[in-house]
Amino acid sequence: MDAIDMFRMMLDPYSAKILHLTAPKAMNALELSDALGIPIAACYRRIRMLKEAGILKEEGRVVSIGGKTVATYRSSVESVQVNLIDGRLSVTVQADGEERSDEVDLLAGTSMLHWQTNGNNGVEE
Repeated sequence: MDAIDMFRMMLDPYSAKILHLTAPKAMNALELSDALGIPIAACYRRIRMLKEAGILKEEGRVVSIGGKTVATYRSSVESVQVNLIDGRLSVTVQADGEERSDEVDLLAGTSMLHWQTNGNNGVEE
């Protein structure tokens, strides 16, 4: 996954909160679900996406309150640098000891910032 896609994923409020909560300490999915106030299935979907992107890693396993062994997760994001210069967006993500950089020309047609609208020429009601 390129740095732009990683950054786009980090813009999702719940994914951003998962990365924030797991930066200082590893947490399991139930703890994250409770902290975010979202269903466990939604939490696991985001965990899977973040793991596949390489910005969340499984750190270990613990025994939950119910006696079940569950995985704990920790953010592997070390830094993110975003620059916008002359219509070019550049993103550098440092995660798990690797650095990924990508750039996109925002002035050249459809970009990551070209979102679906509600049919009102981009004006929300």
